[in-house]
Amino acid sequence: MKLVMVHGRSQEGKDPVALKKEWLDALTYGLARANASVPDDLEVAFPYYGDLLAGLVEEVNTPLGRQVNAKGPNPDASADADLRGQIFQELAERAQLDDADIRREVDDVATEKGPGNWEWVQGALRALDRIPGLNTKVIDAFTRDVFVYLTFRGVRRKIDAVVQEALGDGPCVVLAHSLGTVVTYNVLYNRAASPAYPRLVTVGSPLGIRAIKSKIDAPLRSPPGVGHWFNAYDDRDLVALAPLDEHTFGVTPAIENKSDVQNFTENRHGIAGYLADPVVAARIAEFLRGT
Repeated sequence: MKLVMVHGRSQEGKDPVALKKEWLDALTYGLARANASVPDDLEVAFPYYGDLLAGLVEEVNTPLGRQVNAKGPNPDASADADLRGQIFQELAERAQLDDADIRREVDDVATEKGPGNWEWVQGALRALDRIPGLNTKVIDAFTRDVFVYLTFRGVRRKIDAVVQEALGDGPCVVLAHSLGTVVTYNVLYNRAASPAYPRLVTVGSPLGIRAIKSKIDAPLRSPPGVGHWFNAYDDRDLVALAPLDEHTFGVTPAIENKSDVQNFTENRHGIAGYLADPVVAARIAEFLRGT
């Protein structure tokens, strides 16, 4: 069985060999905690698109880049603000910030509330920044990359192609993190020929965010060939937000969720904190052994 590991954003300028080792070291630690193991002959693929994504995000900031990458009607700044505003608004709701919390961060008390007003959205971001443990600069950059990937079809094709190649034509277990879960969902759903993917594992996934779910290629449908989908998250991880359950991502068959990961990384979102979890690691081992 092959394990395909799909990373998220903010991996540009890094050595893909070192990144792959970081994932495997964290998984090895989690396996040791669970007293579990993976097959000795395990093949591991790590499709790296960090530099490609960073370059494309930079490129679409220019008029020429928009024309080259969009291959269709060019999204404007208002589309960017609208999608990101919706995400920030939902983040604020999940963090239990109310209108008064946000309005205190907005200079103009008459500012209309809601994701359609960028000043209000920035107020929400500043309010979020007051919550200990949150890094809104990371969240802001994350939403920008999500917008570019979901909005520019040319960008999505290029990123998807990297993951598509790594999947190959045989069965495998797919492990995806953060933005990589969005990429993986699109790739698995849109494959013309779909060999069996017995197991899909997502960690720190933002697929439950309403604004992101509304933009993916085939929302609320399980990717063809996926026999079982296991999703794990730390409920302090603001990017992951919510379980992928019948309310937020009600696919058939239902997704198995684990909500009590204690992610030890600073922002509760890092891959090491997820793969070191003994239950997550044990499930991956079970899936690779076909049990």
